[in-house]
Amino acid sequence: MKKIVIIFILIFIVLPVLSMNLLLSGCTSQKASVPPDEVSVQLKWVHQAQFAGFYLAQDEGYYSVENINVKFIEGGAGIDLVEPLINGQADFSQIPPEQLIMECCRGVPIKAIAAIYRQSPVVFISKADSQIIKPSDFIGKTVAILGQTEAEIQFYAMMNKLGFDISEVNLIEYSPDYTEFLNNEADVTYVYITGGLIKLQQKGYELNIIWPGDYGVKFYADLLVANEDMISQNPGLITRFLKATLKGWEDAIGGSESAVESTLKYAKIKERELQLAMMNAQEPLINTGEDYIGWMKDEEWQAMYKTLFEQKLIDTPIDYKKLYTMEFLNKVYKEKTE
Repeated sequence: MKKIVIIFILIFIVLPVLSMNLLLSGCTSQKASVPPDEVSVQLKWVHQAQFAGFYLAQDEGYYSVENINVKFIEGGAGIDLVEPLINGQADFSQIPPEQLIMECCRGVPIKAIAAIYRQSPVVFISKADSQIIKPSDFIGKTVAILGQTEAEIQFYAMMNKLGFDISEVNLIEYSPDYTEFLNNEADVTYVYITGGLIKLQQKGYELNIIWPGDYGVKFYADLLVANEDMISQNPGLITRFLKATLKGWEDAIGGSESAVESTLKYAKIKERELQLAMMNAQEPLINTGEDYIGWMKDEEWQAMYKTLFEQKLIDTPIDYKKLYTMEFLNKVYKEKTE
């Protein structure tokens, strides 16, 4: 009799446990069977440390945790950064704010969801012995910026803000190899502080750096952009993608060496010193010490829009608040603080 009682007791104890385990196993199997979302990202330029946060998010499995497979589409000279968003070739793209504003004013349905660079890397340089150390020194000199929208807009904004007559500056075409500048045919040239400046310094050139931000001209750069259909139809995917991406950038800012290791797996120029210098140069542009990585401010957007409007680069005025959304940044950082 005692044996029968024990058997019944065991049945009542074991069966519920087995049933629960089977149920949990079924749930896990069902969850695991959900195929990952395929996401493509149009990068602004060729593979380099400029995109280290994306590479780290991939290598550390942050996209996998969010059940996302990510494909990076390499950019470069002549690569359209907007068209892939419109024709469905890319789900996200990195676009300069100047281009985004002008495209949106033409009716292109895209919107910024984060600003990877919260300070622009655009600077103007002169040779150390030239005595050109501030914008007023540009008067009567030759400046190589033409053909580069970012550089032209910030140059005009800076000079106008300071009240200088731009007609007194000789503007010539920008050369990506800095030929005119190096041959003393241009006194000043535009460079990225994260790119051309580093390469020239590594060649031994001593340079003066004139930063538009020091004169009240502030622009974001490397915006992360999605089209409005995706924003309205698949906000959950955007939130998951942004969460993983920003985590990758947090790791990149906190560990340059690991960021460079990931970068070198992708980079065309596999020079550790160059990629590390680029990583170090961009850190203060990404992590400015205020708010969060990727964060955007209303007043910054208003100022950028106003600059383009004043330079008559906008055909049809729009509400600048329609250029960006904080929906996804708010969701990501709300989750992080809970």
